[in-house]
Amino acid sequence: MRCLLASMDGMSSAAFRSLCFEYGADGATTEMIGAAGVARSKGRRAPVMEALLLRRPEEGELAVQLLGNDPAIMAKAAARLEALGRFDRIEINMGCPARVAIRSGNGAALLRDPERCGEILRAVCGAVELPVRLKLRLGWDAEHITAPEIARMAEDAGVGEIILHGRTKAQMYAGPVDVEAMRRVRAAVSIPLYANGAVVRPGDAAEFARSVGVRGVCIGRAALKSPWIFDDIRALERGEPSRERGAAERVEVLLRFAARLCEQKPERYAVAEMRKYSLWFLEGLTGADALFERVKRAETLDEYRALHEGFLDGLVRANDTRVHPEMIRSNPLDTRPPRPGEAAG
Repeated sequence: MRCLLASMDGMSSAAFRSLCFEYGADGATTEMIGAAGVARSKGRRAPVMEALLLRRPEEGELAVQLLGNDPAIMAKAAARLEALGRFDRIEINMGCPARVAIRSGNGAALLRDPERCGEILRAVCGAVELPVRLKLRLGWDAEHITAPEIARMAEDAGVGEIILHGRTKAQMYAGPVDVEAMRRVRAAVSIPLYANGAVVRPGDAAEFARSVGVRGVCIGRAALKSPWIFDDIRALERGEPSRERGAAERVEVLLRFAARLCEQKPERYAVAEMRKYSLWFLEGLTGADALFERVKRAETLDEYRALHEGFLDGLVRANDTRVHPEMIRSNPLDTRPPRPGEAAG
């Protein structure tokens, strides 16, 4: 089974993707990139765009995700991204439910217009030699399930893979996925299908393979708290138990991640962004709450590193480096990136 890291707006940085590759992800996708900005660019790209297009040497198979609704602009943008020579495939976003995407007629809004979807798919596939992948949801709502029709159009246009989020736009990220509707999409096409949505535990991957017949899974929000979920899925496939991730490994991963993130954006903003990951990665360790309060005030990588190294030293001296499940609370995954000058976490 292949396991991919999903594109997550504001979260799928090259630094984070590289961690997931090190834990066994078979592929990943950049944050979504507006096709209009790429197609209309006449010279040097803005720093924000450069960050989105960054690819680290630790990364494996990487797709670049395009967001847009104009077939000609999407095709031009795809050709320009292919010409960079940085990416292994083009991914078309027809699933983002965010208000900013919907308001512009992009992402999941396209699910209401299958004819336009077909035009985009044909235009992009005709403009590039790279493999093209489609990311979509089941439909706009339960009364309008258009994914089987769009999936057939995609295969006819030359799309090689589909990532299917098993919810509608109306559901956003809440509620159960519709396995029966996913099966209908599986039956509509012969190209590889990946399940996305509700892959929370390692066993969920095998369940999707059994119940839907997918080639693999695409993991998003679950990886934000546990980038090692890819390694855990591999262990389950081998019939082995998941390896416990103690304090030493969690702190080491955080510090490696922070150093990489500081390489691609201003240090102050990178450290602010890392506060959320400290919250997610260290939950369940003794004294983590007190650490979070100090981390909120850190502004430099040296401060961030010193706080975490001191925290780990204390746990080692106390012989208390294991995660305590009873101490884990349900922390919401606030995936909105911090604004300049705003404290994260």
